[in-house]
Amino acid sequence: MTLQANRVPGWFDNNGPESDIITSTRIRLARNLAHRRFPYHASLAERKQAYKEITGVLNHEARFRSFEVLNFANLSKLEQQFFLEERVVSPDILGIDGERGVAFDRSRRINIMINEEDHIRMQCLDSGFRPAELWSVLSMIDDVLGQKMNFAFDNRRGFLTCCPTNSGTGLRVSFLMHLPGLVLTKTIDSVLQGASQMGISTRGFFGEHSEVVGNFFQLSNQATMGAHENDFLEGTQKIICEVIYHEREARKRILQDAQLEITDKIFRAYGILLHARTLSIKECLNLTSALRLGVITGLFDLITMEELNRITLLAMPAHLQIYRGSTMDETAMGVARADLVRELLTKRKRRKNSSRSEGESLRS
Repeated sequence: MTLQANRVPGWFDNNGPESDIITSTRIRLARNLAHRRFPYHASLAERKQAYKEITGVLNHEARFRSFEVLNFANLSKLEQQFFLEERVVSPDILGIDGERGVAFDRSRRINIMINEEDHIRMQCLDSGFRPAELWSVLSMIDDVLGQKMNFAFDNRRGFLTCCPTNSGTGLRVSFLMHLPGLVLTKTIDSVLQGASQMGISTRGFFGEHSEVVGNFFQLSNQATMGAHENDFLEGTQKIICEVIYHEREARKRILQDAQLEITDKIFRAYGILLHARTLSIKECLNLTSALRLGVITGLFDLITMEELNRITLLAMPAHLQIYRGSTMDETAMGVARADLVRELLTKRKRRKNSSRSEGESLRS
């Protein structure tokens, strides 16, 4: 297994619909094997048996033969953290003992976690606003696996899961959203409170138990029981569209009423990133959030969104250490992160100045 730290995953390429606000869409289903205890209540031997059963199906089913299957019991902490940063797995799987892991396709668009909170957490993840498209893919995968394994199901309660809030359909529809407009206009709390009243929960960049940084918010449906999957999809989409509307209006207001102030904020962020000698991951994400807003609104053109996404990903702790080829403590990572960001921004600046000079020479 070769970890490619400088490869930007598909969910982070900003090529999807509404990607100026919605970084990615994720559809996830939770399932458990009917004849086995849930992972949190199972012994190590029982988890091993469940892992063997699930990976056996994946390895022999034609639909999954091209998938790579990784047993996290055989990976280092750094390698595990790498896959968390790629959003292939959840934070919870890092703290579990025994046989557990993930299977994913070459694009890492489809990921199947094994022995996390539930025996199976299958998800489909891609750039932009794509709930219907991803649900179509994941529903098919659920059907294939459901034909090969006996899932825990109750006629009244639906699919049974470790956490009761996931029971029923087991469906989570999540959107990673960049909402700097709402934050800067101080309307984020009222918008999220309204979304919460309509059944939407808010989490950080890496989902449950993670912090909100860089103005990235993950919004998901709260209810999973009492309706059909399509009802949850449609209801969640409608609320997310409302949030998109409010973010666009907030950005318009900023450009109309405070363009000088926001432009100054963007270029100050650029200056810090270009000259800082140490950067925490939190500070880096907050500063690059300002550049992201600048690129989207046309106020800043010294970097492309593709380059900005690459910087954001490489600044993550595991990606940074793997890219540099050495393990580091927090202090060393802060220095290495600042060096890396400065190097990438400086290269971009030189290329842009070179292109400008060539253009001027041609005109003269």
